[in-house]
Amino acid sequence: MRALTLDFRRHYRPRWPGLALLLVGMAGAAAIGLEYRQIVTETAMAEAGLREQGLAARRKTFAPVTGGDIQRVALELKHAREVVHQLRMPWEELFRSLEAANASTVALLGIESDTDRQHINITAEAEDLDAMLNYLRELESRSVFADVYLHSHQIQQQDPQRPVRFVLSATWLVRE
Repeated sequence: MRALTLDFRRHYRPRWPGLALLLVGMAGAAAIGLEYRQIVTETAMAEAGLREQGLAARRKTFAPVTGGDIQRVALELKHAREVVHQLRMPWEELFRSLEAANASTVALLGIESDTDRQHINITAEAEDLDAMLNYLRELESRSVFADVYLHSHQIQQQDPQRPVRFVLSATWLVRE
């Protein structure tokens, strides 16, 4: 085995690159430390602001309701009640009765309803005058309608088949 020789003498090496590297590292660490401190401060301020806003929101008192606000709320409530009333109407029963009344010779063009007065206007087109009159008689016989009246009718001259367009009104007997 070979003998190991160790040389403990000092050789001169320049120290300035090591010191420069040490100084650069310390300056970087100081810069990072200052940045960290700034971020911690900003975070603490933001959290304090959120806490204050939360407390302010909980403490917030509502302004007293003025006369104009009461009237606006009353109008909105009235409108909401009207909508609920219209939704509760038995629409399906009405449509079934209209469709079942000799629908093969009459085409419904429009239905207008006044749910407060329980009144409907129907615009339709029939093949001829007899079909229109049969449709009116059929609606009169239905238990859903009362006071069925023909308002107007007109033979469509521009159409080669000459259908009759008519408007009738009826009272809608709503069973709630």
